[in-house]
Amino acid sequence: MVAENPAALARFYEDVLGLQVVGGSGEENPFGATAFLSSDPAEESHQIAIFTNPALRHIAFKVGTLADLRAAYTRIVDMGLPIKMAFNHGVSLAFYFEDPEGNLVEVYWPTGMAFDQPYGDPLDLTLPEEALRQRVEQLVRQASEQVPVSLPSASAS
Repeated sequence: MVAENPAALARFYEDVLGLQVVGGSGEENPFGATAFLSSDPAEESHQIAIFTNPALRHIAFKVGTLADLRAAYTRIVDMGLPIKMAFNHGVSLAFYFEDPEGNLVEVYWPTGMAFDQPYGDPLDLTLPEEALRQRVEQLVRQASEQVPVSLPSASAS
């Protein structure tokens, strides 16, 4: 979703639908200003992502397993569709491609890990599953080590 003011639109969804802001930044960053919202943060890292950058507007499809994500990736590549980007978001592993009308499509697998958004570390989905899982765990571990000692931190499982 695109908005001139993601924080203001996020407040609308908080008030009207009871969604919770779970990430984002009202300040410009490489993704533009953002807001991420979820009705159930324990289950879904976000259900709405709001960007100022229209190039990031997309639809997303969740898959059940990492194997499903890798199979979808292989199928899309085998069809000759270019992969626009693939990221380890911490909360998910995802790849993006365009449909025939130029709409951006995300296919993602939720990792079950908590990680502040927006975040995107380049991802190679041709790596073995174990290597991909280890990279997610390493990323979350590094992030938890960077939390100032004076602040309480959630343990990474």
